[in-house]
Amino acid sequence: MKKVLLLSAMLSTSAFANLHLAPPDFESSIGRAVFVDFKTAQYDVNYNVFWKRTSVKSTIVFNAEKTGKPLFDLIPDPKNATLDGEPVRIIETTAPDGSKLRQVDAVVEPGEHTLVMESSFRENVRYSFLTRQVSSAFWIRDLKYRKFMEQYIPSNFEFDQYQMTMNVKFDGVATARQDIYTNGKVTQTSPNSYQIVYPEYYTVSCPYFHTTPKGRMKRIDFSYTSISGREIPITVYGPWWSRPARFQAESIKVMKELEADYGPWGHDSLVAYETLPGTGGMEHAGATQTSLPALDHEMLHSYFAKGVMPANGNSGWIDEAIASWRDKGYQRVPTVAFPGSNLGAHSVYQRNTDKRAYDLGNKFMSYLDYRLQDMGGLKAFLRGYFAAYKHTVITTEHFKNNLEFFSGLDLSHEFETYIWGKNPEGGESVVEHNPNHVELTDAQVREML
Repeated sequence: MKKVLLLSAMLSTSAFANLHLAPPDFESSIGRAVFVDFKTAQYDVNYNVFWKRTSVKSTIVFNAEKTGKPLFDLIPDPKNATLDGEPVRIIETTAPDGSKLRQVDAVVEPGEHTLVMESSFRENVRYSFLTRQVSSAFWIRDLKYRKFMEQYIPSNFEFDQYQMTMNVKFDGVATARQDIYTNGKVTQTSPNSYQIVYPEYYTVSCPYFHTTPKGRMKRIDFSYTSISGREIPITVYGPWWSRPARFQAESIKVMKELEADYGPWGHDSLVAYETLPGTGGMEHAGATQTSLPALDHEMLHSYFAKGVMPANGNSGWIDEAIASWRDKGYQRVPTVAFPGSNLGAHSVYQRNTDKRAYDLGNKFMSYLDYRLQDMGGLKAFLRGYFAAYKHTVITTEHFKNNLEFFSGLDLSHEFETYIWGKNPEGGESVVEHNPNHVELTDAQVREML
C-alpha cells in the first residue's frame, strides 16, 4: 500500500485537470474538433406537468487548451445556443471511428468560455395529467453506445470531472407533490422547485436522479457508522411490491464487507432503489438502481467504477473485472484461462465497456491475484489503489503501472496478450451473460420509473 501511495504522489496531476486523458482532437467536416475541460455545468430542468413537456436550459463554463471548435455530447437536438453571448450553431459530428458527438460551429481560443443552450428530452420521463405529477430518472447504461447523461442533458466525456448543478422546477402546480432521490445535495428553493448540487469529482456517469409522485415509493432512511467514524446516511426504497427492509439489512452487510476489504466508504451517502428480480442493476457514485441479488455487485462499484473511475471505454473493463472477481469468490489461479483478448484495445473514442469484461476480466484478476500473492494478493493492492486514487479518473495504462510498481513485476506480456491483444479465431465471440448487468430494452428501463 505504501508503494501505491508513493506512486500516487509521483504521478498525480492537479485535481480534475483531465484534458491529458481526452481522446485525440480530429478534423471534422466543419473544422478542427477539440476536446475541452468543463469547469461547471448548470442545468435548469423544467417539468411542465400541465403540458407534459420537459425542457432544459444549460449553462456550461469550460476551458479550452487549444484553438478549435469545441466538442461535447447531447442526443436531443439543442436550440438557441450561444457561445460567450453570441449565437452559435451546434452540429452532430462524427469521430474518426464513426461514433457521434456534438461540435460547436465556432472557433475558440485557449481560455475560459461559456456555452448556453436549450433542449428537451423524453427519455425515461412519464407524466400523470390527472394528478399533475411526474416520474423521471436519469438512468444510464455503460455497456451501450451513448447511454450516459447525454441522453438527457449536454455533457462532457468520461475523462472529465466537473461540478453539476440541477435546478429542477415542476411547472403548472403551485406546490410540487414529488419525492426526489439523488446522490447530490438537495435544497428546496420554492414550493415547486429544488436545487441539486453534485460533487465536483463526479464524471458523466456518476449523478443519480430519480423523482416520483410523493409517497409512491416505500422507503427507509437510516445511517451507518463507517470504520472512519463518519455517519453515512442511507436511503433504500422501492415500489409497492418491494421490501426495503431486505435492502437495509443487505446494504449494512455489504458495507461492512467492503469497508473491511477496501477502506472507508468513499461517498457522502448511499441511495439504493430496488427493481424487479432479474433486472440486474446499474451503479452511480454512492447510489444504484438494482435488484436485490445485484446490490453487492453495484455497491462494490462505488469503490471501483464510481470511486476510482474509468477515463474511457477502454478502461471500463477494470471495474467490471474486479466486481466479477468478487462475485466469483476472489479466486486465485496460476494461469489465465483464455488465449488472449482486446478488452482495452478498442477505438480511443469508444465510451461503452466491453461486455467480455465480466468473464475474461474476472479470469485475468484471478491470475493477477496469484502473481501478487507474496505481496498480500490483489486485494492488498486494490485497497491501496483506492486509497491513493479515490475520486480520480484512471486508464488501463495507469492501472498496469501501479500494479508493476506495487509488485516489482513486469506485466507487459500479460497486458499485451490478455488486455491489448487479439483473440485467436472465434475468441472474439466469448461473452458471458452476467446477471448483475442485464441488457434491458429501453421499454424495460422505462418501466422502472
